[in-house]
Amino acid sequence: MSIDLSAAVSTFVSESKELLQDMEDGLLELETSLIDEQKSEVINSIFRAIHTIKGSAGIFGFTRIVDLTHLVETTLDEIRLGTITLDNRLISALLSSRDVIETLVVLSAQESEVDSHTKNKAKDLAAIFNDYLDDPHSHAMPSEIQPTTQAPHNSANNTLWHIFFIPNENVYRNGLDPFAFINFLSQEVIDLHVNTYTKTLNTTDMFDPESNYLSFHLCFASNKSESEIADIFDFIKTEAIIKVLPPKAHFPDLKAACYEFGDVADILNMLRNTNSIDDPVLKAIADNKDYIQDPEPTQSTAGSSPITHTKLHQSKTLRVEALKLDRLIDQVGEMVITGARTNLLAHETGNETLIEAMALLERLVENIRDSSLKLRMVQIGETFNKFKRVVRDISQELGKEVELTIEGADTELDKTFVEKVSDPLMHIIRNAIDHGIEPPHVRLANNKSVPGHLKLKAYHDSGSIVIEISDDGCGLDKAKILKRATEKGLISAEQSLPDKEINLLIFAPGFTTAENITNISGRGVGMDVVKRNIESLRGSVEVESEPGVGSTILIRLPLTLSIIDGFMFSVHNDNYVIPLDTVVECLELHEVVAEQDIQDKSYINLRTEVLPFIRLRALFGIEERIAHTRESLVIVQFGTLRAGLVVDSLKGEFQTVVKPLGRLFEGLKCISGATILGSGDVAIILDVSALIKSAIAVYETLEFKQ
Repeated sequence: MSIDLSAAVSTFVSESKELLQDMEDGLLELETSLIDEQKSEVINSIFRAIHTIKGSAGIFGFTRIVDLTHLVETTLDEIRLGTITLDNRLISALLSSRDVIETLVVLSAQESEVDSHTKNKAKDLAAIFNDYLDDPHSHAMPSEIQPTTQAPHNSANNTLWHIFFIPNENVYRNGLDPFAFINFLSQEVIDLHVNTYTKTLNTTDMFDPESNYLSFHLCFASNKSESEIADIFDFIKTEAIIKVLPPKAHFPDLKAACYEFGDVADILNMLRNTNSIDDPVLKAIADNKDYIQDPEPTQSTAGSSPITHTKLHQSKTLRVEALKLDRLIDQVGEMVITGARTNLLAHETGNETLIEAMALLERLVENIRDSSLKLRMVQIGETFNKFKRVVRDISQELGKEVELTIEGADTELDKTFVEKVSDPLMHIIRNAIDHGIEPPHVRLANNKSVPGHLKLKAYHDSGSIVIEISDDGCGLDKAKILKRATEKGLISAEQSLPDKEINLLIFAPGFTTAENITNISGRGVGMDVVKRNIESLRGSVEVESEPGVGSTILIRLPLTLSIIDGFMFSVHNDNYVIPLDTVVECLELHEVVAEQDIQDKSYINLRTEVLPFIRLRALFGIEERIAHTRESLVIVQFGTLRAGLVVDSLKGEFQTVVKPLGRLFEGLKCISGATILGSGDVAIILDVSALIKSAIAVYETLEFKQ
């Protein structure tokens, strides 16, 4: 019978990537000024991550991964014991090994051949690690420093480890083989004894060849820590009950493990035969009584509680395929549309009881919508943390010193944004280090600190997610930007632009101020990609810069792409929707200003504030006017910009399921999507950012002419 391991391998890949990211974060922390206790803790966590990957790879027979991780694990173990001094060269080698291991994980999962570059890189890393392991000068263990664990004395009672390993019935169906874990354990410990127990079957008809009926008791000696032993079973912990009992484990833990196993009599006889547990202890377990242990000094592991890995109690997160989540959101969206339709029909009947029931159902649908959308929300901190490595590597390549600061890491945004915003952030950060932050000698000459400062910040503002990337570098050279833009024909030599528009020229296709092409920048393609990707997410980009002080790039994104709270109005009997979060207030136009005062103007004086506005009827090319309509002014805001929209009538709040427009409508200005109303009609979703910019552009043009 062949077992399909594809699901298990897929899980191995995703978990390995998470562990490798933890390893990278830990290594970058070690380069900072941590105290010795913190460094020891970080090194231990890196060691556990590599140890887990090695064990899981061994189960699947991925020998290349096992070979490299074993060498990394040995090096980290020597660092833990103090026999190898951790320096910058070794940290760089460990970071490079993290990249190679990730490549090997992906290639092994795909059953692809390892390319020559990866093989050579692995050989080079092996040489570096062996150089540290073989170098007598790197082994500087003082006489007072001794390993923290010692090999147990097998002749004494209570010095053996015990593991109660009870795989669940479906473990084979889920692509996992318990014997592979036991086999790997045998390579890591001393003198392993395996006792196998079979679940009692009443009749042969109950036997299923794909089900598991075996439980195991494992007994062995080892000088490893309890966490290292438990990590061997980390990959199967959700598919089994696992109790790890170190030497001289507490009586309640041992008793609970025996009774959880099932056949207590068999377990006690086996424990008696191994001569690893005292008779009074075994008698107390058999009689189901308490046993008071004499106080005595024990190893640090003996006093710890057993590690119980059960699917019910241990798992705090549930891994779900992104496609399943997207389907759920789509179905919730359809439910919102159907609910709106049903609510409309209920009001047409005039049945008060039905209307009240529909109002309750509508609230429940809204709660389900909000809960479903929260499932897609992830913290941006994980994305931000990935750039620590980028900043380190680029700054070292350019011979610069750069310190990265992260703020608002707990800010949540849609997972779709997290996936698509990573590349734009990468381009911006690379440009900030290359073009913005000066070399150390230039910074000293300008009375700046030698290390440059780069800050990533995320926060909520006016119904949007704002991501700021700021640096304290030299700022944008506006004269140079204008000269290069003129040379490329982007603007004419006589054209005069405000500072904001000059700054945005850096996003033009093919635009660059670099004199030479490097591995990092100079081809003029990166910032163009930034703007395209952000605008594809219905977002916007702003640039602020001050010469000699630094630059800040602000990326604004909507909270979600799927379902939003909308505000609906009509223009010439057609319905339009904008995000509710962008609406500041609504006013009757005739109450704000007289009709004759705004015939040829593009702005009004609203409470001493100049407010640009745009008539949507004129924007859409509608000349006919419906009689007896009282126009309304909807004041909207996006970021720091504010404008007014003149509409025919207001319809109010509306739960909006965003539907993408077809390819025929791609590139239409001021339109971002569509939605289906309860009546079955289609309403256009307007792009508030584009509308505000259009209103401001019209206002500035008219003012210039005047």
